[in-house]
Amino acid sequence: MTNLSVSKWRRPDFTTVAFVSVAGLFLAVMIVPVTWAIILGFTNSGPFSARLTYAGLSNFVDTFADEAFWRALLIGTIYAVVCTVLEVVLGVAIAILIFRYGHAAATTFVLMPYMIPTVTTALVWRWMTDSLNGIFNVMLMKWGLVGAPIEFTSSGALAMSLVVVASVWQFTPFVVLVILANLGTISSSIYEAGKVDGTNWWQELIYITLPIIRASILLVILLRGIWMFNRFDVIWLLTSGGPLGSTTTLPLYAYVQAFGNNDYGLAGAASTIIFMILLVFGIIYIRVFQPEKEVARG
Repeated sequence: MTNLSVSKWRRPDFTTVAFVSVAGLFLAVMIVPVTWAIILGFTNSGPFSARLTYAGLSNFVDTFADEAFWRALLIGTIYAVVCTVLEVVLGVAIAILIFRYGHAAATTFVLMPYMIPTVTTALVWRWMTDSLNGIFNVMLMKWGLVGAPIEFTSSGALAMSLVVVASVWQFTPFVVLVILANLGTISSSIYEAGKVDGTNWWQELIYITLPIIRASILLVILLRGIWMFNRFDVIWLLTSGGPLGSTTTLPLYAYVQAFGNNDYGLAGAASTIIFMILLVFGIIYIRVFQPEKEVARG
């Protein structure tokens, strides 16, 4: 009887197998490409070469010596910082407004951009900013604010602004979702106690709401910073890194090295550098701000 019980206890059920399989597949999808990119960074071979030719650190030396790499690093950092700051500030503000005054319909409306595929988002923004038929140019011309259509992808500043606005529009709802979930856990008795003490809305925000959601804010800053630094699709679909490389970030730089210049060694080196930058940033951020302690404290 005991052996039968042990046998039944050891037999994995369908749910366990399904979860383990999905987790294993996810790890494989994440780890295998990263590992292969790192390996290619130390070779002069293609991704499907029968033999790998070891190249030492030459690809990394060439990458660090490339002025385009440092420019892409600077552009990518600016893009990630600006997008993250705007997304977090707007996301927190919108979440607080919805929490205080909104309802389910408002939440659904705000979250819609995040549910739209990135390809669709890019196509919509390209259409809206088109120099001939785009709604922005049509309205600006109709109101007499400009004398000629604006070419939003003709200059570096305008192209970067377009990419930032499109990215913030699509990904701010993620911040709203996380902050709203945290706000929903706050007991109403805390606010009632504050009102008894005579707090106004500003004091309520500064001394009650923000301290409670601080852990969630730190979390979304980390996630959005990493995701925006590693963003490829929005930029590629809107500007393809142009004009003249003014919106080329490190992921686009690595892509061009691989599929534009057919140099998979340099692409692997660039991808490895991106991975190390994000890893170091994540470790430093967690050590400095300790979001896990904030979560436990909350």
